[in-house]
Amino acid sequence: MTNIEKLMEFLPEGYEGKCKETKTIQRSREIKNAKDLMKLCLIYLSQNCSLIEISELAKALGIAEISDVAFMKKFAKCGEWFKWILKHLEVEEITSYEKPVTLEEYQVVAVDASSVVEKGATKRRFKLHYGIDLFALSSTSHQITTEQTGESLRNFNIQPKDLVLGDRAYGTKTSIECCLGAGGDFIFRIKNKAFKLYDENRNEVSLLSFLKKADETKATETTVYMINAKKELVPLRLCALRKSADEIKKAEKKLKRKESKGQYRFSVDGQMSFPLMVQLYYNRLKLEKLTGLYMKDGLHIIGVFVIM
Repeated sequence: MTNIEKLMEFLPEGYEGKCKETKTIQRSREIKNAKDLMKLCLIYLSQNCSLIEISELAKALGIAEISDVAFMKKFAKCGEWFKWILKHLEVEEITSYEKPVTLEEYQVVAVDASSVVEKGATKRRFKLHYGIDLFALSSTSHQITTEQTGESLRNFNIQPKDLVLGDRAYGTKTSIECCLGAGGDFIFRIKNKAFKLYDENRNEVSLLSFLKKADETKATETTVYMINAKKELVPLRLCALRKSADEIKKAEKKLKRKESKGQYRFSVDGQMSFPLMVQLYYNRLKLEKLTGLYMKDGLHIIGVFVIM
């Protein structure tokens, strides 16, 4: 409970008044004020509580006599209120990085997906596809699908001047064509044999041959091409950076653990490439340097390339 109260200290000024403006609370018959509603919402979202548990907790804390169904309906009305709060959070107070001037024209969006288990007896599984503006720390898009829906940019509403960052699940021809078709740019990690890469003469390029040139101190890059659905050559830039000795050991340990559990069987090519971080981006993005922006939790993004 102490952590929830500390978290609430970061809420923007005026959030309580906005609760009434957005008609999240219209009558005070059950939950009396915005502060109590926010406390229950944060507990519900962060503590994996059921609706019945929230109902009982509200009584125990002296907040309200509210049923599980009544809280569910109240929570469903919080959307516009939450959006206003996210938009007005003081980002500089909770982050230690600033958006580079060279990225000003872009909305830098990190995308990922997570499996979500429905609360209650059925325990149905869904997949949440989520996009976040890394510098505004606000949601750009989200979609809930069945667990069978794969990770792809088709699940997102990409806009012109979006610079989309994604892990290896998004480094596919489908996602690349979706992004470029919407007028966006991208930086994706890619895996070996995700799709074929070519030179300007349509000769196939060996990814592993290129990776052997990678260095730990300086990123290696080259121009490659992808053949799109119209059989046209699409120019891309391929970039690789060798991991440090410690990072290689961690990757090797993780690889062996997965092999021992029978989760994956890695090819010789796959074992050769794990010491490297490989990214693909659209050719109009010119690599100058790799910044210190590094997302470690949830999003497997190794960095942001600065535009020249």
